[in-house]
Amino acid sequence: MRLDRTAEQHERVELNLTPMIDVVFNLIIFFMVATKFAEIERDMLVNPPAAQHAQPVTAVPRELIVNVTDDGRFVIAGVEYTPEDLDRLIARAVAENPDQSVVVRGDKRVVLQLPVNVLSLCEKYGVKRKFLTTVQPGP
Repeated sequence: MRLDRTAEQHERVELNLTPMIDVVFNLIIFFMVATKFAEIERDMLVNPPAAQHAQPVTAVPRELIVNVTDDGRFVIAGVEYTPEDLDRLIARAVAENPDQSVVVRGDKRVVLQLPVNVLSLCEKYGVKRKFLTTVQPGP
């Protein structure tokens, strides 16, 4: 009996994954470029004190973040402000947005009076949402 060898010699079916991998990489690149990364403005030289029940601060639109460095400087978005300039800035921010929120990030080595002065300015201009940032203590 003669066997038909043509049926046995079918071409091997192989999937070429290269186009699919290219599409996946292009999608990843697109989403990385198109995504707006929301960052909390942080001055890396400011090291907040620890608190037992600290929670992460979420970025709120138009949030004003005041960093108080260990040498007593007030830094907002990388710009240093004098206490008088800070007073005017908070007054203007509240005038533009009555729901303005302020986050004070004081270094743990700074005199407590300086972050309290910022919170006092917030109280003076009627800021409803004001926060003093702390971090959870490490192990």
